[in-house]
Amino acid sequence: MVGLVFTIIAIAVVIRYIFFWEPVDMKNIFGSSPLFIAHRGTPFIIPENTLQSLKNAINIGFEAVEVDVCSTKDKVVVCSHNIDLERETNGQGFLDETNYKKTRLVKTGVYSHPSKTSEIPKLYDVIKKLPQNVLVNIEIKPANLWNIGTAVRVAKMIKSKKITQKIIISTFNPAALWAVKLFAPKIITGYLFTTTKHLWAINLFHPDCLHPEGGIVTRALVNQAHKRGQAVNVWTIDSRPGKHWLEKLNVDGIITNYYSPG
Repeated sequence: MVGLVFTIIAIAVVIRYIFFWEPVDMKNIFGSSPLFIAHRGTPFIIPENTLQSLKNAINIGFEAVEVDVCSTKDKVVVCSHNIDLERETNGQGFLDETNYKKTRLVKTGVYSHPSKTSEIPKLYDVIKKLPQNVLVNIEIKPANLWNIGTAVRVAKMIKSKKITQKIIISTFNPAALWAVKLFAPKIITGYLFTTTKHLWAINLFHPDCLHPEGGIVTRALVNQAHKRGQAVNVWTIDSRPGKHWLEKLNVDGIITNYYSPG
């Protein structure tokens, strides 16, 4: 009899977890028109994911910025889109196999902006110098599906108030989002995806925002997300026609390389 009771309770808990979850309230983040989110700062002007690039985006009018992060071998969260150091720096090897002491000697932007190279900064050093009223979308770049450490480290920074801006933690990795929600349910999370094939799985890791690639966005997807209480932030849209189309679909945010409202 006791076993039956525990079984019934377990089934009820699972059903509630899968079918009766609610996203975090985001009324204080998104308004009636799409929020423009600066994609890695202003990467065509200043090396991406650097303080200078993010500050420049804010100076030209962006109210939100997106920054990519990875962890070094000694678990320091740094701002970089690539784990492979040879993609955009003068370093060698991989970030997750390199200690921060060595990483800080590396220059980023060596191929995109050879005259404006910069250090790979710590996430905390960047965040503490950004205005408090700016929304920061922190995109986690894990080495693999089971690499959830960076997401948890960022969540700890938010939970301990080391990071005090409004934050969205986004990633393609559902395991990382699940870990964030388990550790700190009130942190806003965003699920990045390029196909709707596995979208049913959001009931397992409960993202507050959907971050679809621009080519797969439909009115039905936006309406369904809004019905559930989720925000929809679309990436990466640079053309005016594309932005106007997304406005008509009533999306909440547009991740873009160019500030061009109206």
